[in-house]
This record gives sequence, C-alpha cells and structure tokens, in this order.
Amino acid sequence: MFKTLARLSGILSLCATLAAPAMAEEQAEVRIGTDGGYLPWTAITPEGKLTGFDIELAELVCERMERKCRFTTQPWEGQIPALEQGKYDIVIGGIAITPERQKRLSFTQSYANLPINFAAPKAAGLNGKANWDELRAALVGKTLGVQSGTQSQKFMDNELKGDVTIRLYDNQDSLNLDLLAGRIDAALAGRSPWIALTKTEQGRPIEILAPDLDYRQFKYLGVGVGGLMRKDEDALRKAWDTALCKLKAEGEVKSISEKWFGFDISVAADPKICGA
Repeated sequence: MFKTLARLSGILSLCATLAAPAMAEEQAEVRIGTDGGYLPWTAITPEGKLTGFDIELAELVCERMERKCRFTTQPWEGQIPALEQGKYDIVIGGIAITPERQKRLSFTQSYANLPINFAAPKAAGLNGKANWDELRAALVGKTLGVQSGTQSQKFMDNELKGDVTIRLYDNQDSLNLDLLAGRIDAALAGRSPWIALTKTEQGRPIEILAPDLDYRQFKYLGVGVGGLMRKDEDALRKAWDTALCKLKAEGEVKSISEKWFGFDISVAADPKICGA
C-alpha cells in the first residue's frame, strides 16, 4: 500500500512538474508597445502615467485574459521593427489594419474606426470644401505636416507628393506645435488628435477641414484599427480577440470610446471571430 501511495505521489509530482512550464507560459507577461503621444489613443500624463483610449481598452483586455501586461513607449516608426525583433508581443495605438501590414504581421479584430482629416488655422480659409478634389486644389503649393510612418503619410505621398512641401514629424505633439506656430500651413492626422487639440485653449484657432478621408474612397487606408502582432502569436491573438468579443458585447468598448472621443467609434464584433 505504501509503495502504491509512493508511486502515485511520484506520478502526481511529475505531472505537476511537467504542467508548471505550460502554466507559466500561459500566465506569462504580455509586453505591449505603444506611442504615448497620440491623444486620445495614447498619451502620457504630466506624472508620467500612460493613459488614453487604447491604454484603458488594453488594460481591460488583460483583465479578461487574466494576464499581467507591461506597457513600453517608443516612437511609432520604431515599433514595428521592435515587434518583429521580439521586443513586444503586441503593439497598440490607433494602428490602421491594412493589406500591406497584413502581409508581414497579424492583427486582432478591428475595434474602432475613424477617418483622417487635415487641420489648419481658421484664418487660412481652407475649410468648407465639398470633396477631396476641391481641398487638394486648395492645398497645392503649401507646406504640410504629417507624422512619419503613418497612414496619413501614405495618403500624403499618394495624393500630394510633388505638389506640396511635406514635413515629417516623429510624434503628434511636435506636429501640433508647428501647426500652432504657423511653421506649416496645414497638417494631416487621424481625426481624433485634432478633436483633442481643438478642445484646448491654444488649439482654438485651429479647425478640422472637410471632407473626411477614409477607406471608402481610399482603400489603402484600411478598415479600422487593431492590435498588431507577429504571425506566430496565434494563441495570444485568439485570447485577445476573445476578450474583445466580450468587451464589445458588454458595451465597454463603446463606453471607453465615448469617454475619450465624445462619441462612439467602436466597431461591431466580427462574426467570424465572435460568432453570430
């Protein structure tokens, strides 16, 4: 009997030992890369704390996955190389889902969507154009700013290169400063940073220009934003998507977007991932 108990104890001990690495892997820390300078998606408070729509959403996803997540800030242009080198497990921060990026990397399901817009001083008289052709004609010959490595830069290169002077910026804050200082005539970014800027005292002279520019007219702009991962992260992507399905169903994504943007930018649950 004692030999049987000893043998059973040994087997249980072996099973526990074998299970430990799997459990450790399952509960491993999720390393998240983000910009930290793209309000209201991500931002850093004066106290040095990360905040914003994407940060709050990611924190809820981590809770649902029962995983500890660690955030690291880095300028956008270095995030994809760092992701591919294994520095991060996922990158977030208003990242557009595009066919070009999907060739190299993998995305979670889309959870939000906003157009991109030009912004300019109200005194410039550039607003009120009925369509992109009218606005484009008004921008020819001007100096325009855009954050490097973004879909907005791609738009600028595709639609205006050679007809305007393009200045590239490392982050949205630097772009805002030059726009406010009059060092550029107009700037292009996702609509959300302009909403944030125009709500501030110093941003009152700035206005968001019509029309909205999005994937319906320019297919290369993508169909919304998602978390960006390496293709070998299937388990994490599925876990992240499962959490997003729950958060969408609970109205949490809608609630967070209304908090940060003032209106609902959430995207409906993907039926292929979340079910009907």
